[in-house]
Amino acid sequence: MQREQLDALIAVTPRNSYYLSDYWGLFNTAGGYDAAYLALLPAGDRPGALILPALEIRRLETTGGSWLPEVFAYSSRASDERFADGTARGVDYAGWPFDADSDLTELEQRWQQVVSRLGSDMSADAFWALARAIKNADLDQARIGTDDPRVGDWLRACGLAGVDCRFQPSLFNEIRQIKTAREIEIMKRAARINETALLAAVAAMREGSRWPELEDVYMADMARQGGRGVYLMCGVGELPAGQVRRHEPVMLDGLGQFQHYHGDFGRCAVVGEPLAEHRRRHRAICAGWEVAQDWLKPGVRYSELAAAVADVVRREGIPEFREPVVHSLGLEHTDDPKPPGVQPQTKPDQLLQAGMVVNVDMPHTEIGWGSVHMEDTVRITADGFERLGAADFSLRVND
Repeated sequence: MQREQLDALIAVTPRNSYYLSDYWGLFNTAGGYDAAYLALLPAGDRPGALILPALEIRRLETTGGSWLPEVFAYSSRASDERFADGTARGVDYAGWPFDADSDLTELEQRWQQVVSRLGSDMSADAFWALARAIKNADLDQARIGTDDPRVGDWLRACGLAGVDCRFQPSLFNEIRQIKTAREIEIMKRAARINETALLAAVAAMREGSRWPELEDVYMADMARQGGRGVYLMCGVGELPAGQVRRHEPVMLDGLGQFQHYHGDFGRCAVVGEPLAEHRRRHRAICAGWEVAQDWLKPGVRYSELAAAVADVVRREGIPEFREPVVHSLGLEHTDDPKPPGVQPQTKPDQLLQAGMVVNVDMPHTEIGWGSVHMEDTVRITADGFERLGAADFSLRVND
């Protein structure tokens, strides 16, 4: 923010509003409600704020709320009434009735208190609530970075023409690249859950298995462990014959979430004794990972790491091997800054820094033969790396 000369950030997208506020809105997952949750994070000691709909103020107490000091809730506009700061007031929110004769639980008492505190302090909509938060932080003449190009127009419609809004979505990615200790804890759990679920799918693989059956195993195991599966893939074209064939090399790549952070993991498997070529190519992939370990440290560029790995894999047995994809991981599958509308995985050539979490993604497919894969997640440390997963690198073989 100092580099970009910004006084504050405003987040609109679910991942960024969650990152700034530590509050995941009820409707972030379901989707379909545009700009329902906003987060304002000023530089320095000015008060930040979470903006959320009236119906969720009780949920603040249930989930532990936000680390931002202020909450501005909104309902709907019913008159021309305004607050002292000139922003539009919304209708009061009473929520569900409380049984006055019952012994309320501690949580129910907190629900009653938060409704009493915020229910008569509603803004007319999310944008008027954001305007209140900006005025409360004395930012009505500020330069503010945001992840949504519409924010400036929203604020001007609320009378805040003096706010200079800068659409800088990649800045949020830059900020998110360096993980906190708490994020690392979550991501380590995400990595372990995800690899366990993928290996459960591997164990279920039999001759004749169809991919949706294996994906169901993966998804169920993710849910069993408290995570959420995103996808399990065996290559973008899926199985060549529509089902697993004996001795056919199969890659598995699983992407899952735990507490909204991603785990990303890949291995390869076969039903029946692997043929000599399969073993040779698997050894080449493993040799690439061995070399990767020498390059996973601060000061190395993605391109340098990828080139070193590719050189070894080609030399050790897969001459057609493309360079592996090195990518940051976190609240997005690829946490790196990236322009819209481009080929997926297109991104700047990042420099590894301590605190980053990255994946070395090493798939290889030869149509008419099959696929091999190796992918792991690591945290970059001050002088090297730490694996977040625990699985070994063996070729999985089922009878």
